[in-house]
Amino acid sequence: MADLDVSLPYAATCAVCKTKVIENNPKNFRVTGSLHFDYCDRPKTKDPTLSAVERSVHCDPLTLDAIKPLMDEAIKSNNFPAIWQLKSRYGLTLSAAQLKEVLWQALPPSPGRLSDTVCANNKIQLALELITNDDASKTIVSDFLHEVLKKERYVNYILVNRLVESKIPNKTALKEAFDYLVSEGRFDDAKAMKDQYEFSLNFSQLKEQLQKTYDDEMSQTVQSILSLYNKDDGACQFTLCYILKTVATQPQDVSPKLLDQSSRRFFVNYMGFISTLLSHGVMNQTAVDAAMSKAVSTISREGLEWAGELKARHQATIDPAKLKEAIVKAIDQNKRSLLELILPFFSSEQDTKAANIMILEKLASKSNQYFQDVYRFAKEACQEQLASSRCWSQKAVDTLIKRAIDNDDIHWAIELNNDYRAYLDIETLASKILKEVDSVKAKRICNTACLDNLRGSLSLAKPDDPALPDTIQTITAQIINMELFPLKQAVVEMLVDFQGSL
Repeated sequence: MADLDVSLPYAATCAVCKTKVIENNPKNFRVTGSLHFDYCDRPKTKDPTLSAVERSVHCDPLTLDAIKPLMDEAIKSNNFPAIWQLKSRYGLTLSAAQLKEVLWQALPPSPGRLSDTVCANNKIQLALELITNDDASKTIVSDFLHEVLKKERYVNYILVNRLVESKIPNKTALKEAFDYLVSEGRFDDAKAMKDQYEFSLNFSQLKEQLQKTYDDEMSQTVQSILSLYNKDDGACQFTLCYILKTVATQPQDVSPKLLDQSSRRFFVNYMGFISTLLSHGVMNQTAVDAAMSKAVSTISREGLEWAGELKARHQATIDPAKLKEAIVKAIDQNKRSLLELILPFFSSEQDTKAANIMILEKLASKSNQYFQDVYRFAKEACQEQLASSRCWSQKAVDTLIKRAIDNDDIHWAIELNNDYRAYLDIETLASKILKEVDSVKAKRICNTACLDNLRGSLSLAKPDDPALPDTIQTITAQIINMELFPLKQAVVEMLVDFQGSL
């Protein structure tokens, strides 16, 4: 006791060896949770409580009557290093009355200041280590915990956990501590109390915490919350279904950013929240179907893959009209690679075929600008769609054959005609015939091979088009009135023969 004057006021105390340290020295800080505590430079292990024999041999020759005033003075002056040394050397502990005095004095005058809160936590920790293991002392700790929980400005989860760990018998105070830890989001600490004291969330707490977790975009903590309720509680089970349905079916105008992929965290939170509830066995078909619809509407690989999981694991379904909307958006946003993820969501072969035709028609109608002004890219995209789906419409292939002619791709035009019975509209056909005649005329040669493209163009005409005979007759008359050029007669004869075949 020589270097510990019990009359000295409280000084920061090492939480390990219980000796004084320099307060607020960065070298003496160790982090616990979100707060730090003072430690000495070389903390020793705790001084063991000496046995009766050891005390008689090693302790200072002081009587109990001489020691008690020292303890009283140390408590009065708030000198924790001295209190601990008295316990270590003489086996003294705090009586219930002394414990009450120490605990209530430990509460900080300015709880808003971090340094005051840390100091109070240190004092209370030391006081709990000096407790006498009797019912009266445990009752004091219970009362103190109850009092602390009533005063929001004093309470923090580190302090609450320390008081709970002192094995207090008051179930009411412990339940208040459990509720506090839940309200602060300390779900792991609350789970430890649930396992030890069989506390659990009621349906109101469960609803509040799940809704708060979703609103705060903390879906990763849902699993921890789900470990805190009683699985046999019917009200809680109903609440889980209600929360699942409420979150899954929320209107778009309530959360407009949910489907905004530039802020994907909103959808990630939505997806994580619902997936966790579903994995926990919570089920509502309306909720699952709504979640799939929103997932598809993201037009993202992440969302579509999740939609596939919902369909496979939970039999989610979606309105085909929603899928068609997604297809249009995927094409318009130049995300054609996602189409292969959307098509399997159609429930019937007929709907799938219609969707493939719609894709082809949409691609066929896109301008070259959509394909970076490269005709080859447009052609390849449409060829791939035709080859993979083997589905087409007359409208689609007629649009493609016109595109081929407009880009002087007579070979693909003939292929489309042969494989899919695609035909040119009458205006495009007339323009193409005259263009080929002008080409033959400009070459000024007599080689009939020059007429191959003209012959190919005539094969693209729709035989039963009522306007075709008059159109060919008009074109023939125009050519007859042209100035003489090599192969003119051959061209006229070809057109006359073609008209005669109609």
